[in-house]
Amino acid sequence: MSRTRIPPCFRLAAPALAAALALAGAGPAGAQAGEGACRDGAVTEIFVDNRSVFDVGGDELDARFNWAYRSANRMHVRTREAVIRRELLFREGDCYAPALLKDSERILRSLSFIADADVFAVRQPDGSQHVVVETRDEWSMRVEPQWDSDQGGLQLTGVGVREDNLLGTGQHVSAYVKESQGERVYGAAVGTRQLLGTRLDAELGVAKTPVGVSVVQRLAYPFRGEAGRWAFRQEIEHLERNFVIFVPDEDGAVRRRYFEEARRSFDVGTVMRLGRRGQLTLFGVAVAGEWTEYPRDYLSTDGGGDQPAVRQMVPGDPEPVLTGLDTISSVRVVFLAGQRNVWFERRRALDAVRGTEDVRLGVEAEAGIGRSLQAFSDDDDLLLDLGFSLAAAPLHGVLAGFSARGEGRRVYGAERGSLEWRNLFGQADAWAYWRPSEESRHTFVAAATAVGGWRTMVPFQLTMGNRAGVRGLPTHAWPGERRLVASLEHRMYLGWPYPRLFDLGTAAFVDAGKMWAGGDAFGMNSPVEASVGVGLRAAFPPGSRRTYRMDVAVPVTDALSTRNVVFTFGIGQAIGRGRRDDPQLRRSSRRALSASLFSFPN
Repeated sequence: MSRTRIPPCFRLAAPALAAALALAGAGPAGAQAGEGACRDGAVTEIFVDNRSVFDVGGDELDARFNWAYRSANRMHVRTREAVIRRELLFREGDCYAPALLKDSERILRSLSFIADADVFAVRQPDGSQHVVVETRDEWSMRVEPQWDSDQGGLQLTGVGVREDNLLGTGQHVSAYVKESQGERVYGAAVGTRQLLGTRLDAELGVAKTPVGVSVVQRLAYPFRGEAGRWAFRQEIEHLERNFVIFVPDEDGAVRRRYFEEARRSFDVGTVMRLGRRGQLTLFGVAVAGEWTEYPRDYLSTDGGGDQPAVRQMVPGDPEPVLTGLDTISSVRVVFLAGQRNVWFERRRALDAVRGTEDVRLGVEAEAGIGRSLQAFSDDDDLLLDLGFSLAAAPLHGVLAGFSARGEGRRVYGAERGSLEWRNLFGQADAWAYWRPSEESRHTFVAAATAVGGWRTMVPFQLTMGNRAGVRGLPTHAWPGERRLVASLEHRMYLGWPYPRLFDLGTAAFVDAGKMWAGGDAFGMNSPVEASVGVGLRAAFPPGSRRTYRMDVAVPVTDALSTRNVVFTFGIGQAIGRGRRDDPQLRRSSRRALSASLFSFPN
């Protein structure tokens, strides 16, 4: 198979990078005050009170543990004042605008190294405004072990170390050794939200896979809050990996097999926003390139690495062959459009154990359409991406929402009898929360997720058992192409044993789901599977939005021959409004840029 070429269109990124640097060097969104120009006065002083993880001596902490609070603070480097100031949407001399204070407060709270933030103004006798910015740091250093219980016992399969606020600069660094898609992967990453003191976000990640390397580089100037008018993004990705596919045995067991894939891509684009806060229209354009190859057309047992299969094949059995897959060589111009009618409210103890969260309400819709450029492409195609989300508070104590996203590729000049529209992927999520009162320790969550692929001509497979599926099943259970899962969960804050040292809560849940084989050559149609489980949720320090969770679940149906207890560990919640793209869908998706990618926080 001939190697596809990367055309010289990477040079298209140069002028966009220059524009991004110019944008990043511009001042905040606030309007500068002129003589008598500010109706509510000008911001004449900004005071930043940047606190460490624990406010020792404060009323909210237990004096018995002052030694522990001080020890934690000594091991943590407090966020620098300059880092916090650069995140503000206003500066001294700007006209006072309450909306910009609220946006700045929300931006600060969305940072992974800030636990809480409060931004408020104090009017002075001369009519000017002094703004006070109070922040409390999140514990930024963490060790993240990776556990696996698919084989009947709890095994440590990897570990990662991450620092989200290196020396108080807001930069994050991480390194890990983990099992990804059943293979050992080594990697490291570094990133910053303030590259060279500007508002540019930058990230670089490198990983070693059993068949090559993975490199991801990103640079972005995102919309900050709802005030920004322009945003920019650039990304380059080089990925050499094995795509893991589960192949059923005649006796109902499955074997893990590996299919080598090489993907290279880049994108560079800009988006503008028109309209007023709460009613924003977005338009943008980007150039995106993608090259995908399959070095071999058969499934291997070891993937070129040292990871054994779930079950070894009988010696002499031929490896299954995959044919008819799309190789891709395309550079596209992508046009983006969207409508964003949203606002934000603060709610307590939804996904956090006890912390306060910013909840987005309203409607957002977006579309991206990309046409290949024949001068730089071997393919003649069109890529379509659609998205919609809705969230509301219909009753007291109730939050509900729905989101859906789909994508597809149309190939022009396809051979007679072949599919013009292919690689159709979609995901839909519905969720609802009920918290009886603001003082209640109980939160009830209901969620349903549908994920699927149609007419797939790229490697694609879902399984029923994973953190995004039925949590009581092993990861490899019921491979297929379309999955529906519904969940009910009760979360409770305990307020015990040391509520002024950390937050602790419980969870009890039930999941039910079904898999359809679809077009997966190795897929299976499952019966309705169900599992029940319980979990512990913890947050440190108290009030933190970052939730560490451990769940234990067992199946309650008899379709599988194994009934192992499944342990899962993670950060955040498996269901609810914070749900992102399904990881098994994302590894196959060819999604074009969408306007929401340019918003922070979204």
